[in-house]
Amino acid sequence: GKVDGIKISLLDKHKEIAMRRRLPEGVRMYTGDDFNYPELIAGDGIGASENHRQSHALLGIFDAIAPAAAVALGELAAGHIERYHEILQPTVPLARHIFGTPTRFYKTGVVFMAWLNGHQPHFTMVGGQQSARSLQHFVELFRLADAAGLLERPELAAT
Repeated sequence: GKVDGIKISLLDKHKEIAMRRRLPEGVRMYTGDDFNYPELIAGDGIGASENHRQSHALLGIFDAIAPAAAVALGELAAGHIERYHEILQPTVPLARHIFGTPTRFYKTGVVFMAWLNGHQPHFTMVGGQQSARSLQHFVELFRLADAAGLLERPELAAT
């Protein structure tokens, strides 16, 4: 009765779903799975059926994909599951890239996205962490962000 939920980041949707199904009624699953989040958030089905279980998102990638996530979650809440997946699915390759090994450097990608979108005037991180990823990594990140429609001002990002 005192536990609101648990957070896990198994990066294995089948294991998370199995664990989620074992939770007591009323205990939430908070997913940290930045690789399989669309399916985990959508859950076992739309509606208030007794068997409907979904994972709530506590995701690092949501900062980088906030515009798409906001619209997609609105579509999910309205019951438009296909549109929800249409919006979020293109963000998955970007998330997998940002959280690629070594995963501990994912913040570099999140900060890079913030800089590309004009949310901060520089791409400098504490301790020089902006150099934790290669130029090729950032080029691919840029390409994936563009493919997912996440460059809010493409002309600024290109500059």
